[in-house]
Amino acid sequence: MIIPGNDPRLKQVCKPFNFDVGYTMEDGSILSAEKLFYMLKEQMIANKGVGLSACQIGIMTRAFVIGNFTDPDSVISVFNPRIVTMNDDTVVYEEGCISYPGLFMKVKRPKEFEVRFSGWDGVAGTTMFKGYTARVFLHELDHLDGITFQSKASRFHLEQATNQLKKMNRIKKHA
Repeated sequence: MIIPGNDPRLKQVCKPFNFDVGYTMEDGSILSAEKLFYMLKEQMIANKGVGLSACQIGIMTRAFVIGNFTDPDSVISVFNPRIVTMNDDTVVYEEGCISYPGLFMKVKRPKEFEVRFSGWDGVAGTTMFKGYTARVFLHELDHLDGITFQSKASRFHLEQATNQLKKMNRIKKHA
């Protein structure tokens, strides 16, 4: 189940994933990195997203997936990401979020960066991301740090997006 945008857990900083012991669930069971990857991937695809962070399904650890929901083989797992270098060039582009259905707003983000992270298998590597993939990666990384995409938007873009969502909800209500 996807956590809605007003849930306070989305504003919490997630703890690193421990590959030696896994993630301890509320019921005391242990969640492996592989199982978490497949849970996230399944939820992302079911919700037609391009990324999903563990905190968005109530698992407060530093993990997310990104990829094309129409191509399950494209989905990659990201555990314990750490930015290595960040390009100063930025671009403003519209973003949405599974936890905030129907809300789309323009957000300024770096065009490219280098990051180090592990896959679900625990193997770490360093990769350069740019363009749309970089934007999705940074959006999901923000979730792990308790940052929502509204806090990244200018007040103008936030008001514009909120008004558009209200308008769409009125239209749906009368349809």
